[in-house]
Amino acid sequence: MIDFFRTNTKLINSLKNKYVIFSAGYKGGIGKTIISLGIAKELDIPYITNDEGSALSGGIQFYKNTYYTYDFKVDEKLEKSNIVMVDLAGCFVLDRTILRLIEKSNLIILPTGENPYLDHTGCLITANNLFDLNPNLLFITTGIENDKLKDTMFEFNKIKSKYPNFEKLKVMGLSKCNQIITESFAKKRTYLRTYLSLSDDLKIEYKRFAKDWTNIIKEINLRIGEN
Repeated sequence: MIDFFRTNTKLINSLKNKYVIFSAGYKGGIGKTIISLGIAKELDIPYITNDEGSALSGGIQFYKNTYYTYDFKVDEKLEKSNIVMVDLAGCFVLDRTILRLIEKSNLIILPTGENPYLDHTGCLITANNLFDLNPNLLFITTGIENDKLKDTMFEFNKIKSKYPNFEKLKVMGLSKCNQIITESFAKKRTYLRTYLSLSDDLKIEYKRFAKDWTNIIKEINLRIGEN
């Protein structure tokens, strides 16, 4: 039985002096794992998760540099990496390991979907709970069709404006593109590499996704460089 009230000191200690990117969110289905795995593979950095049963982060082993908190082992890749991606499902109020990781993270990514009530409000409630622990937050709207992304981001920013502490926090968008995501997982390659392998017609069709994803990776690299 897992003891949520006991800190996983082996995991915490292994991340000392590393740049920690943490993906947070209470609600499922908002693209948290898709973003987290995508970042880890794009940057070629260790990916740490507690969701061993996930079809994405568990069974198919899309990303070989995956580490599970339930059976955590440190290898050469983890030791030598200066940056790690952490994607832990669960309630940080109860789980002391998640709480500690949130406190020590250099960047916390908060994905949100399209629904203004469930997704946007849920994301902002999570952010509000996290802000006093760690204000280094980055919002990413996900899974939204190209023609709806601009309006969705506007609606999210409108709700975000009700939280005074969030005024200067950045919001980025990632348009929906199931073909690139699915093909990337199947062929175990980065989203951008998959995009570049497409026909010219599909490149035009999915140009927005590639641009969005490139901007997200650039933003993360910028934050890493500022650290």
